[in-house]
Amino acid sequence: MLIFNKLRNESRIKNLRFTLLLIILTSFFGANVKAQVSVAAVLDSTTMLIGDQTDLHLRVTYPPNVAVQFPIVSAQELGDLEIVKINPIDTLQASADQLTIQQNITVTAFDSGFYRIPELAFRYGNQTLNSKPLELQVLTLQIDSTFIAPIKPIRNVPITMREIAGMLGTLLAIAALATLLIWWLRRRNRKDPEPEPVYVPPAHVTALEKLNILEKEKLWQQDKTKAYYTRLTYIFREYLENRYGVNALESTTDEILGWLQREKFSDSLTTKLRNTLQASDLVKFAKSKPGVDIHQNALDTAYEFIHATKKPLTEEDDM
Repeated sequence: MLIFNKLRNESRIKNLRFTLLLIILTSFFGANVKAQVSVAAVLDSTTMLIGDQTDLHLRVTYPPNVAVQFPIVSAQELGDLEIVKINPIDTLQASADQLTIQQNITVTAFDSGFYRIPELAFRYGNQTLNSKPLELQVLTLQIDSTFIAPIKPIRNVPITMREIAGMLGTLLAIAALATLLIWWLRRRNRKDPEPEPVYVPPAHVTALEKLNILEKEKLWQQDKTKAYYTRLTYIFREYLENRYGVNALESTTDEILGWLQREKFSDSLTTKLRNTLQASDLVKFAKSKPGVDIHQNALDTAYEFIHATKKPLTEEDDM
């Protein structure tokens, strides 16, 4: 049992010695690395005029095998200076055992006074190095109050021809627009004149004139019987349409005769019209040649029917 305790104590002593040696070596190498890393923050100028700009240079020198992290800079960390531009990190010097890199930050200020840039922390591994604080003085322009210029009187500037031409052009444009507006208003309010009534003669007047012309042409006397009956029946049918509104021009003879019976014209006149229309159909479609007395009777029947059914004239018709 004593031998076992002795061996365990010797093992603890060895572990303590190893731990102590490791701490000494780590401290030595950490101090060595720290001695090889340097940081700096430098201003181009410690004074500037209000609204001007200056550059803040953040610089680090370190061995290549060390990873360095630049501080994240904001306006609050720069003593309320306004940041104009943050440039990317750039390498200034490089060798086998040393690197120097730099980042430029352009700042400005619009208030006069002193601005203090505090320490900025650079990190590498578990270590932190701080730059030295800086001060920037922002100056305002000095106003010379020894001289005050007198108040100058108002100058009358003569009107140029170009200005006169511009004013005339404006007046002409306004006058043209006013004229156009007045014309449009008058045209909108003006009532178009009513078209003059077209005189349409009564149906019997037109029909009697055409019958007179047909009689004077003496067609059946010239052996133009078909043309005579064609013209005669057309005048009669047209009269029916204009006088009674019957679609006589498109109706057959039987349809017209049926209409005459329904309208209850006199039996003698209806019979004469039936004979005339049937004789006309025989001449036009069957090449019949009725006697001379039939030709004249057909014309007389048309005259008789129109006179018997004509509409009484009014004062407007006489015009």
